[in-house]
Amino acid sequence: MLHRLAFACLAVTVVAWSSAAPAAEIAPYTMRGGLPNFWKKVVEKGPEPVRISYFGGSITAGAGSSKPQFCYREMLTEWLKKENPGVPFQPYNAAIGGTGSWLGAFRCWNDVGYQRPDLVIVEFAVNDGGAPEEQVIASMEGIVHQLRTKTPSKPDILFVYTLVKGHLEDFKAGKLPPTMQYHEKVAEHYGIPSVVMAKHAADQILGGKMTIEEFAKDNVHPTDAGYALYLEALKPFFAAVKSAPVAKEVVKAEVPAPLSPKPMENARLVPYDWAQMDDGWLGWQLSTSGNLPHVAVSDKAGATIALKFKGSQIGIYDIIGPDTGNLEYSLDGSEWKLKVNFDKYCLTYHRAASTVFARDLDPKVEHELKMRIAAEPPKDSKGRFTRLGWFLVDGEVKDPMAGMDPLARIDSIYAGMKPVTWKAPEARWTNLEKTKAKLENGPALTMVMLGDSIIGDTSSSNFELLVGRDYPKCTVKKIVSVRGSTGCWYYKDPEPLEQYVLRHSPDLLVIGGISQRGDIASIRSVIQQTRAKLPNVEVLLLTPTFGSPQADYVKNFTPQPDKKAFAYRAELQELAVQEKCGFFDMTAPWMDYMKSSGYAQDSFKRDPIHANQRGMQILGRLMREFLKL
Repeated sequence: MLHRLAFACLAVTVVAWSSAAPAAEIAPYTMRGGLPNFWKKVVEKGPEPVRISYFGGSITAGAGSSKPQFCYREMLTEWLKKENPGVPFQPYNAAIGGTGSWLGAFRCWNDVGYQRPDLVIVEFAVNDGGAPEEQVIASMEGIVHQLRTKTPSKPDILFVYTLVKGHLEDFKAGKLPPTMQYHEKVAEHYGIPSVVMAKHAADQILGGKMTIEEFAKDNVHPTDAGYALYLEALKPFFAAVKSAPVAKEVVKAEVPAPLSPKPMENARLVPYDWAQMDDGWLGWQLSTSGNLPHVAVSDKAGATIALKFKGSQIGIYDIIGPDTGNLEYSLDGSEWKLKVNFDKYCLTYHRAASTVFARDLDPKVEHELKMRIAAEPPKDSKGRFTRLGWFLVDGEVKDPMAGMDPLARIDSIYAGMKPVTWKAPEARWTNLEKTKAKLENGPALTMVMLGDSIIGDTSSSNFELLVGRDYPKCTVKKIVSVRGSTGCWYYKDPEPLEQYVLRHSPDLLVIGGISQRGDIASIRSVIQQTRAKLPNVEVLLLTPTFGSPQADYVKNFTPQPDKKAFAYRAELQELAVQEKCGFFDMTAPWMDYMKSSGYAQDSFKRDPIHANQRGMQILGRLMREFLKL
């Protein structure tokens, strides 16, 4: 009887929606400040890709679609490519199911900012449902402030709003659901455009053209047909963007005083290894979630970890599952309290989760959170494990190694790692005889590191300090000449070559990174042009390290350069012979270390592409070993 009554109510509801008028009073989109810099880059068709970061929850991730290519994120990217032939669009998926803008504010830099996006599409209205207005505005403002003030690319931003069954009554009444209204307050304040994708879907359902089940079988995550409606809702907005005058100069977005008294502009992910862990914790372990690169693990009752911070909020970002235990915590020396971390609905799988321990703290005062494993396993749990990925701090945390002598700092980081055992081949000094002589006899060696952010990470290892320690007669001067996602296809032009290389008059030019696009001719051009101006310069070519796990040099790794496996690595070796350059096949010893370290490979990364401080030390110690007698 209960099931029949439920069905009858559903039937009545469907009929009511079918006879209702569409929500005509709600604008399908609001342009406000538009997307001037994004569109300027699209029109200019430069060599760099136009980067779009999709930042949201499970709907942006594509849950409900039969195949990934049918979610709105994938379809919009493909539609933009077709509408703008010849423009290289580069999408990034920064969506995590079940998460809203509160966690989004903490992960904004790690998951979005590092990508240097030109456009960030933000979709959190559904998952913000039920959160207090003040919290939603504070977190959304935190995201906006971080993107506009702390992200180097200063991307344009677009808010989009998606539909769940519970929104239909609001749309029927001609108004936006509450959470969308909160987001709109932020959009209006900062001049951010918004697209109410939900309106087009609601119009179809309320107009009787589609049932809610046809739109989303679970009332939340669209079917392929539902996602197609979202794309149709986005098209008129981007057509309006296209019809607007192209900006002559980069438009600087305004950052007015915040609406919230506590905008989450300082929200950040803090590494667990910045905390004090006792012997009951094991760090840098393999993560079962792609959202967390590595974790600190413990199931030992009473195992404690403590973090000192200044901020208004503190929490954790971890992995929960069928064997998760509960936690106990103490803030600023207070009595220990129980924090339930086990989810009784998460009994067959593991997932990322966020938990808040304290809000509304005095951000000017240093606080200390102590957290320990509760002794009693939760009912229905198979254990009492905690798998900690990050601390969540809305404020500041002091790097425990801040203020240390740079050489002592990198030695301290390296001391907690497995040593690099690779030995450089005897023939490594071929075509680097002048460099070897300067290192041995002094008085100085000037090297320019040319490439992309991977070369920037190699430089950030401070390997020159190690080299200087090995060669006390020589003062090693290292100049970092890098530009994100850039290779010699850019540096070969006269102006960049002068700016990044020639004006520094290097004795040694080091060329590498993962952004060369396999363009051997451009690398050759940089070498030849540099030698024409600086006849005594020597050149060292480096093969790729780090980068995406899907990169060919990772997926098709071979111990020696092999054209069939990854042509660029082998062709770079050939170029070194042809142009009489030094050659360091850095890929092989780097990959060997990553596989044999005993730690999760992602424990050496700060994001999916780049090395963290530990990863940088792998690169630095390899560079030192190559240049060591």
